[in-house]
Amino acid sequence: MLINKLKKFFFKENFNKKKIKDIVENIIKISKSEIFYQKYKIPKIFLSRFEIIIIFVFLLFNRLKKEKKSEIRLQKIYDCLFDYVDSSLREIGVGDLSVGKKANMLAKIFSFRIKIYEKSFEKDLNNIRKPVKKYIYNNSNTKSIVINKFVKYILSENKKLEITLIKKIFVKNYFQPPK
Repeated sequence: MLINKLKKFFFKENFNKKKIKDIVENIIKISKSEIFYQKYKIPKIFLSRFEIIIIFVFLLFNRLKKEKKSEIRLQKIYDCLFDYVDSSLREIGVGDLSVGKKANMLAKIFSFRIKIYEKSFEKDLNNIRKPVKKYIYNNSNTKSIVINKFVKYILSENKKLEITLIKKIFVKNYFQPPK
């Protein structure tokens, strides 16, 4: 009996880690989609891609914050994401001494953006347009219609998240690139 309880505990934990890894890998894969750069005219630079990742994690944050175990899940998502950031920085040749500094800088940007997006969502979901224009499009002269299409995509992903059961969110290909 005790052994069965221990098995359930340990296998459940591994299952949760796998689900967290699946959703983070899905977000990272989606952020690489060429459609963001072609259809939505998002600048094809590292920080723009990082901003796309932040938006998807924010959407998860926005959905999970209403659940009981949200803090644990969100922390696991955050940890998995920054393990990826750390390894990515090393892959592109950032020196060991600089990785910590750069990862710390990205973590600060991440936390700040989550707060900004949360504040914009509090009043009205459409208020996310202003931070999207500022941080993803760098307040460029990109046409409003293009930005509005991207915001519409974000809002549709948020709506999809809101109506989906938690256990169905944590799958390999939950998020899909825009069409």
